[in-house]
Amino acid sequence: MAHPFSDIDADKGGGGGGRHMTTSQVREGAATGMAEEIQEHAQPPKALTWVGNVRHFLREVSLEMKKVSWPTRTEVTNTTIVVIIAVFFFAFYLFGTDLVLSYLIEGIEWLAQKVFV
Repeated sequence: MAHPFSDIDADKGGGGGGRHMTTSQVREGAATGMAEEIQEHAQPPKALTWVGNVRHFLREVSLEMKKVSWPTRTEVTNTTIVVIIAVFFFAFYLFGTDLVLSYLIEGIEWLAQKVFV
């Protein structure tokens, strides 16, 4: 039986039909992608007036808003219900804990008065 990582060791020379990329190849690909993204969102030329800057800003806001993954009405409703239930659960839990601890502290005070006074 072959070692489970034997195909990785055999591919260190860059062979293997391109199934595995070396770390430097991955870094180069990431750097290329980042450079393209930076060029895509390059700063507007300095010669633009404030009106041009506002237009550029609004254009970029519009592009970013198109990339947003908006939740459906059902997802928003379900999440809201979960939050409301969690709030009530923790409110009752903290109320009960506060009540128990206040009775416990009053009991310790009563006991301390009987013992030390």
